[in-house]
Amino acid sequence: MDEDRIKKAVIGAIDKALDAHDLAEIVRAFARGPRPTLPESPNDAPPTAGAKRLLTRIVLGDILDDTILSARPQDRTFPLRLFFGELSRLLATDAEDGAAADAAFTLASGLNFFFRAPMDGESKMRVGFAVSRQLYVVAHTARLDAELVGRSAPLLAALMTGELERLKFESVDHVKVFDSQIHERAAGSDPTAFSVVRPASFLCRVASNNAVKVKAEVLT
Repeated sequence: MDEDRIKKAVIGAIDKALDAHDLAEIVRAFARGPRPTLPESPNDAPPTAGAKRLLTRIVLGDILDDTILSARPQDRTFPLRLFFGELSRLLATDAEDGAAADAAFTLASGLNFFFRAPMDGESKMRVGFAVSRQLYVVAHTARLDAELVGRSAPLLAALMTGELERLKFESVDHVKVFDSQIHERAAGSDPTAFSVVRPASFLCRVASNNAVKVKAEVLT
């Protein structure tokens, strides 16, 4: 895949989707470096309405339906609501671990590109697969609760499948033993081990016959 072409497409989609003033607000709100302003004080103004609106868009608050956004603990989609809440928290707070915040922003950007940008089916699948990789980067880097990730991953895979034609994503969090028919070893794996330490991406299948289109990456 032409990475330069993808980068240009991503930049173009962001340019069309975001208001320049709102983008400036959000960058100022979340930049970790020194600001070209007076020293901070307890009376600093809260985030503007534009910054809040942009954060809502970044975490897909304008796309997700009420079955997710308003899910209660007994609802099937509640883990997904918790997951997007964790993603929002990582984006909106001054995390001591900058790597986790950066990973979360990359995931949110990827999800936005996947759900918002028009592209052909093969490109959509490839972008979605890359997004699924980033999901597990965030889970590992931010040390998200393993149970939450394990319960929300299948729901996110199903949500993303709704954007595909003739293909489907599946999570493999429940599979604990390496299976060469559905797994590829991720970088850093022990090539002799068969115990799955953690998943590193979704599995992609052909919807009509369940054939494997792209194997899931796992760490062994």
